[in-house]
Amino acid sequence: MFNLDTRTIFFRFVFFLITMSALRSVDSRHNSRQSSCFAVDPTNTLTDRLNIALNSSTNGYVLSLCPNTEYPVEAPIMFAFPDQEISTEGYPTDDSRATILINGALANDGSGQTTAVDGTCVASAPGSCDGVKLRNVQINGARNGGSPVTGGGNVEMGGSNANQLVEYVRSYNPRGWTCMHIDEGALSCNNITVQNNDVGPCGTDNFQEWADGLSISCQNAIVENPTDGGIVLFGAPGTQVYNNTIWVVNQTLLGGINMVDYEPWSGNYTNTVVYNNTILGGFSNEVELANETDGTNSNDVIIKLGIAIGPRTWFGDEYGNNVSLSGTVHDNMFSGAFSYAIGMSSAKNFTVENNILLENATFIGLRGPNCSSDDTTPNPAAFVIDQSTVSASTTQSNFTSIQGW
Repeated sequence: MFNLDTRTIFFRFVFFLITMSALRSVDSRHNSRQSSCFAVDPTNTLTDRLNIALNSSTNGYVLSLCPNTEYPVEAPIMFAFPDQEISTEGYPTDDSRATILINGALANDGSGQTTAVDGTCVASAPGSCDGVKLRNVQINGARNGGSPVTGGGNVEMGGSNANQLVEYVRSYNPRGWTCMHIDEGALSCNNITVQNNDVGPCGTDNFQEWADGLSISCQNAIVENPTDGGIVLFGAPGTQVYNNTIWVVNQTLLGGINMVDYEPWSGNYTNTVVYNNTILGGFSNEVELANETDGTNSNDVIIKLGIAIGPRTWFGDEYGNNVSLSGTVHDNMFSGAFSYAIGMSSAKNFTVENNILLENATFIGLRGPNCSSDDTTPNPAAFVIDQSTVSASTTQSNFTSIQGW
């Protein structure tokens, strides 16, 4: 039999407690490293489970998706409360971002699912989606060469809400009319930031099978650093569009940045400023020969209009005497092949200054087979303006005056 005095027993007991405490601390550290991202399986209940996670939580809930995982959804994922977030765990910015795949059925009448994520809260009270965030995910619209489908964009944000954020999102291949739509709501959408996104390809260059890159109709928005897809501003008064790079690869782009839509803001572009953007048209992809200054592009790729100002540049006389009002376009750069770098018609109180061509900008094009016989199409040139429909505007001196556009 061993004789242990009380001090020995006490010391061993204390050592035991310290050891167990240390083990619990290690276990706690290990537990915190375990992934808490949203499980994709079972996929047959995935869409419902994603939406239940959002609408059964409350303000500020983060729906964290797993990296390197595809989430096939058969209906839009709907934000439900202010300040909620959908993002990939760890916030990667490369192809390891979770991919939300539009997987809903298509009907024979040309309808079907077109939207992966909806942050408009259109069925709820105004402000229900204030401050929601879509971050660090990929959205695959799964058009896959099919015809356009009636419906919204890959991403629908904005609405009658404020202070939203969309960043580090790759959106491409939409079934619908745009890769990303920032909706105006009841003309009350305000202060959304769209930054560091990778947008496109969107649609095809087949006749009437086009799609926008970013479609912005929210006032006081910031659009910064998206790439590839074109940007369409539906008025969007107070919006700042800057530091974006827009380019074409193997499909002709109709417009790089458009300021042509009369609706929904009645042509109001007050304090809408487009600046410090780089727009890259088509480039030759043939082997360069000695003493050759120009080459060909195997896909005949160009940008038709780098920046379009005024409804007549896009719609002819469809909107009568309506004009785009009070926007500013300055310090943008153009390189590659275009029909026009900037086209301006049916505009009032615009400022267009200090936009420049880089050395290898060229201007080419012919009337296409779908042009109406009575359409007036200016000869390709860098900067063109129809002075008969532009008034009270300040423009740079190197515009070429045209008639009847």
